[in-house]
Amino acid sequence: MALNHTVDPIIVGASVIAIKYADGILMCTDTLASFGSMARYKNIPRMAAIGNSTLIGASGEYSDFQEIIRLLREKEQEDFIQHDNISLSAAHYASYLSSILYGKRNKGNPLYNSVAIAGIINGQQYLAYLDLYGTHVLADYVTTGFAAHLCKPLLGNDWRPDLTESEAKQLVEGCMRTLWYRDARASNRIQFAKVTREGITFEDPYVLQSEWGYDSYKTYSLNPLYA
Repeated sequence: MALNHTVDPIIVGASVIAIKYADGILMCTDTLASFGSMARYKNIPRMAAIGNSTLIGASGEYSDFQEIIRLLREKEQEDFIQHDNISLSAAHYASYLSSILYGKRNKGNPLYNSVAIAGIINGQQYLAYLDLYGTHVLADYVTTGFAAHLCKPLLGNDWRPDLTESEAKQLVEGCMRTLWYRDARASNRIQFAKVTREGITFEDPYVLQSEWGYDSYKTYSLNPLYA
């Protein structure tokens, strides 16, 4: 009997944001995996390194993301065994994953994820978006989940190719704060990772500063007419 992965997402991660900047690519997710509308798992990593130069992050069904990581690391191991001093790049992994996603979608057994894949190839930034249909798009910045609706305009207004790392982080952090305010499945506990010519670096998660004490908000929330 063929193994079927879920076609009804249960444990789900929210948005991923990834942007190019002057020296590399910055990626950010929150650390929440929701069980329906319950904020069930609050310390879940939703980014992973494949090899020394490929960074991947995903929203959607978490078990399907784990399957994607398993498949890509299996491919990485196959490549390593060849011992030919040639390593697969982010573009190779993205193309391989796109074929897998397309094939599973055609069999009615999709991997329910939207994926960002980032890497450095010959000194140049590579950033791709993939979805459960096998769509494979290159971009200067990638948004998945609710961020595709709320944050793409913000990035479109302020992104430029010569952003410094601190400017890129400030821009993405602002987008994550917007998601925390507006997306019921988002969390204020976020994690950054970056890929540069020196390799991949994961930062420790931290909690965003936020403000819920505005007078108009308190007046609205305490008014029995709106209860």
